[in-house]
Amino acid sequence: MKNIVTRTITGAGFIAVIVAATCVHVYGFLALFTLIAGWSLNEFYGFTGIAGWRKRAGIAGGMYLFAATFGYAGGYVSNGVFLPYVFFLLLLLIGGLYSKTSQPVHDWAMALFAQFYCAGLLSSLNFIAFDFSKAVYTPVYILLIFMLIWMNDTGAYLIGSRFGKHRLFPRISPLKSWEGFWGGLAVTLAGSLLLVRFFPEAFPAWYHWPALATVVVTFGTWGDLVESLIKRTYGVKDSGTLLPGHGGILDRLDSIILASPAACFYLELLIRN
Repeated sequence: MKNIVTRTITGAGFIAVIVAATCVHVYGFLALFTLIAGWSLNEFYGFTGIAGWRKRAGIAGGMYLFAATFGYAGGYVSNGVFLPYVFFLLLLLIGGLYSKTSQPVHDWAMALFAQFYCAGLLSSLNFIAFDFSKAVYTPVYILLIFMLIWMNDTGAYLIGSRFGKHRLFPRISPLKSWEGFWGGLAVTLAGSLLLVRFFPEAFPAWYHWPALATVVVTFGTWGDLVESLIKRTYGVKDSGTLLPGHGGILDRLDSIILASPAACFYLELLIRN
């Protein structure tokens, strides 16, 4: 019971911070998610054994990538803003030649994969937040994707914990069930149709709501499984301890990390164009 209360309080606080930072000001969005990208890298490097200068440089590089993508998507800077990041990646590779760790290739692989996984994929949120053709900040899409993820998490947990019998992916996540997946999808589809009343201007036709909900749930579930596989490989239960009752930032954003680029493709291909 105590854990449920802790999870609820922490989850509500996390939601409040996301909503406030996204809605109050565009730079609130930038500040929060740049910090989230950096902390995600800190957690990832922590449980994969990346330390020292490579960890510090990786965190700084990932935060720079998110901020640079924000500037580019918002029309504040040209694509030249990515040149320092490319140079950073080269230095990361060259620096590995002089590393005296016992597994230099592993450290290379994890340091670079973390940039793609934690910072690169998360940076797609910038192209959701901005209408790329107009460089106009539209926080409603960020909020909608998070709401769809939260609906799915709630539905999957409630239905899966009560009726789950058939394992979804036992090799990676023994507790996830097909009943939970379909239950989460059903709740999210129903919730998406209710949201039409509150955000009628978001999409040109009603059917985009359940379509986007399906994309977000599917890729969000894969995102959860991807992080579960990474943690299982390294023998950790949670990515961190920042959020009591939930674990780390990566544990809360694992679904968003894959759902956001998928949602970005949907918006750019079928809505904005």
